[in-house]
Amino acid sequence: MTGRVLVQNGWIVTMDPGLGDLRRGSVLIEDERIVSVAEHIDVPDDCDVIDADGMIVHPGFVDTHKHLWQTALRGVVGDRTLVGYFSDVRRDYLSRFRPEDAHLGTLVGALELLDGGTTSVLDHSHGVVSPEHADALAQAGLASGIRGVWAYGYCPVEVEGLQAFPSHAYRVKDAYRVKEAYFGSDDDSLLRMGIAATEQNLLPLELTENEIRSALDMDTVWTSHTHCGPGNAPITRGFHTLVAKGLIDHRAVLSHCNEFRVDDFDVVRDLGAHFASSPDSEIALGIAHPTPYRDALLAGVQPSLGTDCVTCMSADMYANMRVALMFARHQINNGPGSNYETIVEQPVSTRDVFRWATTEGADALGLADRIGSLAPGKYADLVLVDTRALNLAPVLDPVADLVLHGHAGNVDTVIVGGQVRKRGGKLVDIDVRGLLSQLDDSRDYLLASTGPLEESAALADEAQDWSERLTSLS
Repeated sequence: MTGRVLVQNGWIVTMDPGLGDLRRGSVLIEDERIVSVAEHIDVPDDCDVIDADGMIVHPGFVDTHKHLWQTALRGVVGDRTLVGYFSDVRRDYLSRFRPEDAHLGTLVGALELLDGGTTSVLDHSHGVVSPEHADALAQAGLASGIRGVWAYGYCPVEVEGLQAFPSHAYRVKDAYRVKEAYFGSDDDSLLRMGIAATEQNLLPLELTENEIRSALDMDTVWTSHTHCGPGNAPITRGFHTLVAKGLIDHRAVLSHCNEFRVDDFDVVRDLGAHFASSPDSEIALGIAHPTPYRDALLAGVQPSLGTDCVTCMSADMYANMRVALMFARHQINNGPGSNYETIVEQPVSTRDVFRWATTEGADALGLADRIGSLAPGKYADLVLVDTRALNLAPVLDPVADLVLHGHAGNVDTVIVGGQVRKRGGKLVDIDVRGLLSQLDDSRDYLLASTGPLEESAALADEAQDWSERLTSLS
């Protein structure tokens, strides 16, 4: 029970087609849910009043592709490509992660999202080195107070030529253990469990099929890196094989989809699956066809947005929206522009991209009826952005202001399920300095224990070699 909270005098961006924007309005919260959105609401008894004068009030962002466990490795592959990320982060550093490193990274990463206005996440948690790591990762997600889906990662982790699970089947069995221990069957829980499948063709197909069937058996959201592999390696390619086996439906959140074209997205649309894009990392890591917005939109598939991993990109959803907007416009406008045609109207608006970060993300997580917009009956997940800042004032269009100029540092207040998690620019009841000190220690341990990393020139065949090693362990 969280009681009553009244947010008043703000510029309300509801993202609800019936309510629209309120130039000066209020949002009344009772316990976990919004009960009223209006231009004026009388202050009820026993109510915590938050004055949002000079602020934009908007739905919390929904990040649909994130690897929270990597927080201690911030920026470590800033100048590497995708194969460097595979070898450095997914192979070498991860093999040295202790359960406490996985727990701390997930906790601090989730708090970073909350601090920046992201209230829900699909955490693709492929840092499951062992059952003890799985416990630590799940416990951290629950302790953070973020909403969304914690997705148990099935990808094997090689540690000195071995893995902690006796077989891949045992790893799948362990996911059921974790679900029973921490998540149960309550569909209204703040954080639910999902499945993060191993990249297609990294393991034999029958193992990938078993992974996905476990998610369908649990009736939960599952996600996978999809058609975003390095070079000619077959890793991540196999979507249509999964379709032929009847494994793709509305519970699938397909990340990246960089090689998809219109006909592929036609299949995504017809099956009700979802497309999660992380434009920063896709462009930064040298993937051949980053962010295929043009083809998705032509097929009628609306993207959602993820901030992927802090090893190579920012966790700031405002910045991520900006990259998505500019790249989508470039893709669509480049053809006629290159032919010296006059572009009269923008094909993708700032509000389109804001929708990708809110309502489309909610839909991907199976929560469209509960989050993503500010309307009576929905969970009270909302963000107050202080526009009395040099980068935001004056406000003419609140959505354009946030997408084009906002950043995480402008977030004043964050509410999740009616609980105030950040207020006056500071997280509530969180020892940030203490956590950051622990994070420094975790970083120092990982750097010291991992040893020298491979030179870039030696990584040409890493993806195929990695596949062969993991298959032999499974």
